[in-house]
Amino acid sequence: MRIDSHRFGTLELNADQLFLFPQGLIGMESLHQWALIPDTDNASVAWLQSAARGDRALAVISPRAFFPDYRVHIGRRDLSSLHLTSGSEVYVMTTVAGHVGKLTTNLRAPLMLNLDRRLGCQVITNDDRPMRQPLPTVAAESAKPLPTSQVRAA
Repeated sequence: MRIDSHRFGTLELNADQLFLFPQGLIGMESLHQWALIPDTDNASVAWLQSAARGDRALAVISPRAFFPDYRVHIGRRDLSSLHLTSGSEVYVMTTVAGHVGKLTTNLRAPLMLNLDRRLGCQVITNDDRPMRQPLPTVAAESAKPLPTSQVRAA
């Protein structure tokens, strides 16, 4: 698959490199296929690039790299589109907004990725997380995917 992106130029990807978001993302419900592209300048950041729209790319981070105690509290129904099994790993990412020196991340609406099935969804947490949490200038340490047993569902 060929993606002509504004940020990365032309990308040549296989279909198995894409994540399927069956419901799309909030505000971009019609965009279902996304590629996760590492940022070559900053290991703490990756980009979620739309396969259908070259002008749509979102900066994302692992929130646990910056906020080690971050946990996602969501209803079981919110995870149904990920088709999780007992051995599945769920990777949690949050979007980044702002500009250098004033970056924020949305801890209220994280992205959940089933790495095994390459499925994703965006959820709204059941707790009162901020939509614009200021990011510290340095990440704590690289976060790893959570086993299904560590994702709290109500």
